[in-house]
Amino acid sequence: MVSFEEIIYNFPTFALKVNLDANNVYHAEFIPPTINAVSPSISLSTLAIEVIRQLDEYCNNPRFKFDLPFSYDGTPHQLKVWQIMQQIEAGSTLTYGEVARQLVSAPRAVGGACGANPLPVFIPCHRIIAANSKLGGFNSGNIFFNLGIKKWLLNHEGIAL
Repeated sequence: MVSFEEIIYNFPTFALKVNLDANNVYHAEFIPPTINAVSPSISLSTLAIEVIRQLDEYCNNPRFKFDLPFSYDGTPHQLKVWQIMQQIEAGSTLTYGEVARQLVSAPRAVGGACGANPLPVFIPCHRIIAANSKLGGFNSGNIFFNLGIKKWLLNHEGIAL
């Protein structure tokens, strides 16, 4: 029987709800900050403890690279965009147009793949911005999300927009 877990990790101005099973992290989404964040007294799986440890590390060191087992599905185009996202170093950005040129695609299609990202923060879609150093959109479909989260993540990584 597969065991599923949900943890909520609070950042300074938002929270990240992370879904995982015994072997993989498979979904994350932004939510408002909550008092129901992970408590050390709760019994957690080894993977959940590692997810929390790595999120703590990212908060303390914005150059930290996540090394977790992920499982996600997407269209071939989305998977290519998500692969490029994972190659963008903290403190760096690419524009939707730059990614589109790499894939012989369109900036709007890249934006759609960014919005469909099943693992924000872990797969850093916040590092893809609009032309002229504007934030652009982020995490479409999530009614809580606002550009303040994208700006916080970029500022945390040393990029002021």
